[in-house]
Parts: sequence; C-alpha cells; structure tokens
Amino acid sequence: MYVNVCKRVNTRLIGGDVGKFQNPQPGMVIDSSITDRDTYEFYLVSTAAKQGLASPTRYTVIHDGIGESPHLIEHLTYKLCFTYYNVSGSIKEPAAIRYAHRLAALIGERGGKGKEPPQPHADYETKDPTLYYI
Repeated sequence: MYVNVCKRVNTRLIGGDVGKFQNPQPGMVIDSSITDRDTYEFYLVSTAAKQGLASPTRYTVIHDGIGESPHLIEHLTYKLCFTYYNVSGSIKEPAAIRYAHRLAALIGERGGKGKEPPQPHADYETKDPTLYYI
C-alpha cells in the first residue's frame, strides 16, 4: 500500500453542537463529504489541539495492494501515531513519517555540499542484526 501523507493542510475541522463549537476529539476520521470522490483519501485528527483549531493530516491512498476495509486502514494509521519513541502520547503523523523526516534531516546536516554522507561502521555487514535508533 502506498499512501501520500500531507501534514500541512489548510483545512480546519470544528466539532460540537451548533452554537457551541469546539475542537474534534483525537482519533476523528473524515472520509466523506470533504474528500475527493474519485480517490481514496481521509483526514485524521490524531492529537488534541492545545491552542486554536485542530489541524488534521490528509492521507491519500495511491495504491492499495492489501485490500482491507478503509476502517481498518484508518484505525491502523491512528494507532501508528502513538508509536514514536520520544513522545508518550500521539503525534500528528505516523511514527514512520517522523522517523523518515529525522533521518533526512540527519543526512542533510552531516553530508552537505562536498561532504560524503555518513557511512555505517566497518563491520556492519558481519555483525548480528541489531536495532539502530535515530
């Protein structure tokens, strides 16, 4: 499954009753009415807004080779927002997106113009598989 994740969305969501507006609860998914009819996309509010209006993240499924129901994919996406090791709660996007962003920033800082990008240690291939943390 290939999913395009857009963190910077101008859409703002408001919940609550008429005349008593409030931010939507974390975990709210919108997958109809404001989404494109021709593509499978949904908006997810994964964290509570501390100030101002909640800003959702837009997910667009580009290719679905899994064939699961949209409800399960949306639920998995929400659960993946809780798996980032630096935060005890949820973050705005799934942890894999944040890890990729941090890795790209790390490579950009260490290997700039004219510099060679960082390489793994010399016996990386011969060691038992171990976890590496960013």
